[in-house]
Amino acid sequence: MTAQLIGHLDADCFYVSCERVRSPALVFQPVGVLGNQGACVIAKSYEMKATGVKTGMPIWDAVKLCPNGIYVKRDFRWYEAISRRILDATKLVSPHVEYYSIDEMFFDGMHLEQVMGQPLLTAARTLQQQILQQIGVPVSMGISLTKTLAKLVSDTAKPFGCSILLDGTAIQELLDKTAVGEVSGIGKRSEQKLAAHGILNCSDFAKADR
Repeated sequence: MTAQLIGHLDADCFYVSCERVRSPALVFQPVGVLGNQGACVIAKSYEMKATGVKTGMPIWDAVKLCPNGIYVKRDFRWYEAISRRILDATKLVSPHVEYYSIDEMFFDGMHLEQVMGQPLLTAARTLQQQILQQIGVPVSMGISLTKTLAKLVSDTAKPFGCSILLDGTAIQELLDKTAVGEVSGIGKRSEQKLAAHGILNCSDFAKADR
């Protein structure tokens, strides 16, 4: 029996998804969410991302790349309300849920099969569908043995994917092919420092002398 199962739930394009909950006409449209003064794009839909618009880009540059885009001012109170609904939905199937950020949370997945009455992967997909149908936000999900692995797995599952990684060989393959900079908390500067010591991927990092 697996010692522990940690799930990581990550809402896809969260700010945009929240805007689509209250304005369904925005679904499938290139949408950008603007910051406080409306000067920069702080979030964008996959449709807008495909045009080359990047997070942090000034609105005047974004409009040049995506003239047909729909740009809306951010509403953090609304996003917080939706985030709490996702948190509550996750608590119904897990005894322990950690609120990691407004669009991410970890949860104890040990009881997921029992609560859902389904095999683990099917149960995880059921939770994913419940959140989409009841709240309107698509989420990606990863389940593994640790928080770091669960987050890496959910990242590879985006968008709206669901994946479970428990097999030792499969875990090693993921660590071998994933750049160390993909680990949460390791930024560009730390990645460069690690590279100077020959630590390039997650496998190198796991084996390194602390």
